[in-house]
Amino acid sequence: MYGYGYQYSAIISGGGNPAAAIFSAYKSRVLADSGVVENDACTITFLESIGAGIIPSFSFLLDAYSGAAAAYSLRKLRNAYSGDAIRVRRASDNAELNIGFVDNVLDTSTLTTFASGSDAFVTTWYDQSGSGYNAVQTTASNQPKIVSSGSVLTLNSKPCINFDGIDDLFSSPYQVNVTANYANFYVLSSNNTATKYILACAITTSNRYAMGVNDIGNFQHSKRTAFISGSSISYSAGQVLLSDNNVTEIYKNNIIGGVASTLNNAFSAAPYTYIGQNLAAGNNLMSLQEIVMYAIDQSANRAGINTNVNDYYATY
Repeated sequence: MYGYGYQYSAIISGGGNPAAAIFSAYKSRVLADSGVVENDACTITFLESIGAGIIPSFSFLLDAYSGAAAAYSLRKLRNAYSGDAIRVRRASDNAELNIGFVDNVLDTSTLTTFASGSDAFVTTWYDQSGSGYNAVQTTASNQPKIVSSGSVLTLNSKPCINFDGIDDLFSSPYQVNVTANYANFYVLSSNNTATKYILACAITTSNRYAMGVNDIGNFQHSKRTAFISGSSISYSAGQVLLSDNNVTEIYKNNIIGGVASTLNNAFSAAPYTYIGQNLAAGNNLMSLQEIVMYAIDQSANRAGINTNVNDYYATY
């Protein structure tokens, strides 16, 4: 019953139902051996081999498209990344625990066991880029929620972090430099209440960036240098994949927007980056799953990055 690999590969490459291909390949080899299976080990080896042929390998975004300046996600983005996804605080006693990955996705089993029927809030969202730009919130009342009464919060069947639209936010040490190349990617569901921020940052008064919902309730990307510029795209309820770049394009689910519009964000003497609000205002009621930020041109890779994200999250 040996020598099955080529035959199975040929069947699979021709398309069709993988289960039918498995049965056909197995049957053919047994018949070729006069209906005799030499031993159990042979059968096990065969099944393991063909199983590897139909179970897709996990696609690490930052291995395929490297160079991210900051990267926050509830899935593992780099195969070599050995850190955790998030640090959480349990509401019942304020104990904290780092939560990592199992099979490259958030370890929800450890998370729910730790929550023990209580709520859990995210204190740190770890940067997987390797730059150390962890997003943090040390004030308990401002921490976004990830577990409610012992159940992990989800968006489109995958874990998410919920911002209450009142005072929840993260602070990150990474700032988008709008005077240079950049490209940012977001997976989320947002309320479309006017002038709410997914992410806002400022380096100087003439170097500011914002992504959020504008004054008429559409998704909006803006940057301010000597003047403010930006573009918007129609709002959609539910999970979306948003992306933008330094030429002020905005994409929703791989479709480009085109309406010139702006979303102004405040300037502070101290540089800042906030996930979930502008400077002390504009808190967004949203569920967030991933933010990946590049400080390099990704125009040639945008479609590929969107495909990788969509293959995992099924946003469109």
